Amino acid sequence: MNITRNRAVLAGASALALAGLLAGCSASGSTNSDGTGGTLVYAVETDPSCIDPQQPTVTQALYIGRQVVDSLVDQDPETGDIVPWLAESFEANDDLTEFEFTLQDGVTFSDGTDLTSQVVADNFDTIMDLSADGSTATLAAAYLAGYTGTTVTDDHTFTVSFDEPNASFLQGASTMSLGIVAESSLAQTADERCQDGVIGTGPFVYDSYSPNSEVTMDRREGYDWASSLRGHQGDAYLDRIEFAVVTEASVRTGGLESGEFDMIGEVPEADEPRIADAGYTVYAAANPGIPTSLIPNLDNPVLADDAVRDALRIGIDRADITTTLGYAEGEPPSSALSSGTPGYADESDLMGYDPDEAEKILDDAGWVMGDDGVREKDGVKLSFTATGFYEQQMMELIQQQLATIGIDMQIDFTDAGGFFGAIADGSYDVLFAALTRTGPDALATMFEQSNTSHWAVIHDDELESLLAQQSTTADDDERQSLIDDTQRMIIERGYLFPILEVYQLHAAQPDITGFAFDSASRFHLYDVKLS
Repeated sequence: MNITRNRAVLAGASALALAGLLAGCSASGSTNSDGTGGTLVYAVETDPSCIDPQQPTVTQALYIGRQVVDSLVDQDPETGDIVPWLAESFEANDDLTEFEFTLQDGVTFSDGTDLTSQVVADNFDTIMDLSADGSTATLAAAYLAGYTGTTVTDDHTFTVSFDEPNASFLQGASTMSLGIVAESSLAQTADERCQDGVIGTGPFVYDSYSPNSEVTMDRREGYDWASSLRGHQGDAYLDRIEFAVVTEASVRTGGLESGEFDMIGEVPEADEPRIADAGYTVYAAANPGIPTSLIPNLDNPVLADDAVRDALRIGIDRADITTTLGYAEGEPPSSALSSGTPGYADESDLMGYDPDEAEKILDDAGWVMGDDGVREKDGVKLSFTATGFYEQQMMELIQQQLATIGIDMQIDFTDAGGFFGAIADGSYDVLFAALTRTGPDALATMFEQSNTSHWAVIHDDELESLLAQQSTTADDDERQSLIDDTQRMIIERGYLFPILEVYQLHAAQPDITGFAFDSASRFHLYDVKLS
């Protein structure tokens, strides 16, 4: 087992109803002599808000939805290879504008309807409709950038087309965000799908969702089309899964130790050594994509000042934050992409902590230190607000560090709804966030202004051109060169200030087996057995 350092990406909703929930939870339940059967009780950190895997970006929602839907293809987390899943074969044309798939025979949804080419086409069309206003299905739509439609050849063969090369589509087709749902789910409203769940072809079927309390699901009988990357074929081993929403880390770890929970997510870094030493199994994986970072909105006049962003780039002590928060074995981020992301390039030479130089940059640019310890220029305070909804302690450490060089960073600590609302209407100064994606197209999702779901607000035609080129370049070496240039430009021009590499850290009772991460550091429970 490879133990790496972690703090999960998201935090949020309250679980004040925990006492009542625990009274109804009994970890494991009865199992058969071979370890199959039983109920897995899994404590997660925050409410999923929406249990339709095509719509959300919240980590816990993606965990949960993965168990219910399958994808056209799968991605090997060790090699990055794309392998068949619902599609028994697939082929792309030379310029990556057309992708032909042939579906497995005999795949059905849990409502008994067949998986057909037309259902897949309707899924992709619906995703584009859902994402049209930028309020939902943004991750799924990003994988379908340039989508022009799906041509159905017959019940098992279809071609997905784009108006320009889409180098990230195949990887996107392996995610739960492009997981396939039944026509009956497509007929529901977006809100109904979020609350009621969806009908998938996956090994589990939703039972119920009680917001801020729990999500439950049961084994689907007759499942027989798992990816070759899974450990077995046929029905899932577990009878049932109960995801308990438990926001307090101490309650999650205490519940693991008392036996109330079989597994827990978002294990506090400081608790990992004690949990591992006590004999619990610890599972860890680095998140690919963009590290936890500060992302400035350049429509803010203060942050539009190049000198301010230059000072921010070298005025944050990432190593101190890593150590203070207990990530002693982790390395600070060194680029716009996490070190485990395909396409990562080391830009640490641009990110060394140098508060003296940061102060000189601000002095030279006319930002004068005020009596209150906050710099000022032309009557404007060097002040802005960072909006985030997890890791408040980390935000406070950044705030303290920046205060020593005369920068006033206020904190708007909100919930997931407030955070994504601020992105949707651009009403933020700085975002405090990470973005998990298994490839360098995370940069386009974050920064490309022509992408309706972009997070950052910048005005740089040169970067926009690089982002467009890398996502439409079929040649691997040429694309990597563009990705290298993109990462350096983003760091050098202060469009992103990486703070911490993100990891997923989960823990289980010692007799549980079969837990597996996917290529995006999300997980599958299909192979899990209880002793």
